[in-house]
Amino acid sequence: MKKQYLAILLAFTLSSTTILSGCATQSPSGSPEENIYTTEALDAGSDNDDPGHSDSADSALQNTLYGIEITEETKSRTFSVKDHPDVSVLTAKAVYPKFSIEGNSAAADQINSAVLAEFNTFWNFETENAGYAEEEYLMSLDSTETPAQISYSADFSYQLKRCDDKIISIVFTQSDYTGGAHGNVWSYGVTFDTATGERLYLESLGDDHTAFRQMILDSLTIQASLPVYQDQYLFEGADADIESSLLNDSACWYFDRSGISFISNPYVLGPYASGTFEFNISYEDLTGLKKSYCYNGSYIRKLFPGVSALHDINGDDTADEICYSIPFGDDSQTNPSLIINGRDFTDQLTKLSLSYLWTGAYYLMDIDSEDTYTEIAISNENFENESETRTHFFRYDSEGNLIYLGNISGIFNEDMQVRYNSNGNLILCDRNGDPVS
Repeated sequence: MKKQYLAILLAFTLSSTTILSGCATQSPSGSPEENIYTTEALDAGSDNDDPGHSDSADSALQNTLYGIEITEETKSRTFSVKDHPDVSVLTAKAVYPKFSIEGNSAAADQINSAVLAEFNTFWNFETENAGYAEEEYLMSLDSTETPAQISYSADFSYQLKRCDDKIISIVFTQSDYTGGAHGNVWSYGVTFDTATGERLYLESLGDDHTAFRQMILDSLTIQASLPVYQDQYLFEGADADIESSLLNDSACWYFDRSGISFISNPYVLGPYASGTFEFNISYEDLTGLKKSYCYNGSYIRKLFPGVSALHDINGDDTADEICYSIPFGDDSQTNPSLIINGRDFTDQLTKLSLSYLWTGAYYLMDIDSEDTYTEIAISNENFENESETRTHFFRYDSEGNLIYLGNISGIFNEDMQVRYNSNGNLILCDRNGDPVS
């Protein structure tokens, strides 16, 4: 997979008691209706104004787990030149969540107000961009050349990373194209205390803020020094300034079921070609995290390809060393590899024809709490045929064998669950445990 074709999302977990190392060298083995607006100044900061088409009637109910009901608000707008209404210069679309918390409307109102503020910030930004696009078009009319074709675009979307009775954590992603070779994409996290509706910052997460912050800084610094980051993602020859770039940014982190993740957008710690990548610290390593924010669900751990981890995955009370890695660059002849306790299972991956590699996280997860196993989930993405994009599941048994359990359509993410149905087949479920059709 060529990195320039995809903003790469990377994440891994580093144990604070056991330093993770890189893998040992192995031998290769439905669109909403649009309205037309002018680029005149609009007040998108008022809750009572409708800054675009709101698809409220089609707002989708997501789930009611923990008494939390989630609907989606979709708004879109086409900006046109004031004196040339047939000339559109920017199209914008936004999707964001709206929460209802049973028995706690005050917290829901506070969260919804904060989410709406994020949307309004985006909408005001795009209103300004539309003004610049209009100016560019009008300037082109003064020349003898053909009027410029202005086709700016913008998108605002979200992913719900954790949503339970303790934490609601959202990652918003904004993308803008204003001409040139490529657009710009950046993501950021916003996290709330479910009970109070209060927005959380790093300062409010630990019992001892100073010690908690230092623990995070130490872990992220170690991670950034690993070869996979130094060689592939960070600016060449430059020391990563983790503290100023990440810890001092109130919106570069989020919680999911695996732990806390820190987002590095293009140009923050690495060049544009590195895309968006992440650092992750698991809950078991978040020393000093307030108990009220810990995650008590089934085990799941997000890992970075190319870095090994220690965890008992076959239930024999002995830690196993697992390392999944993928080739970088354009070398399509190099196969992804999986090494467990020094044994190379690359041939088994090769037989699955994982030719389109997903470069995001892979996972260790406890699919069935009734057994002693922790499964391995690895995704591959097929850009040419989306129906062939799948997540594959493996089990490492007590005899040292790798058992292929099957696959599900799509790429697993932190907002999903995996279960066995009555026939023993793997199925993908939403956060409420209901099968995804």
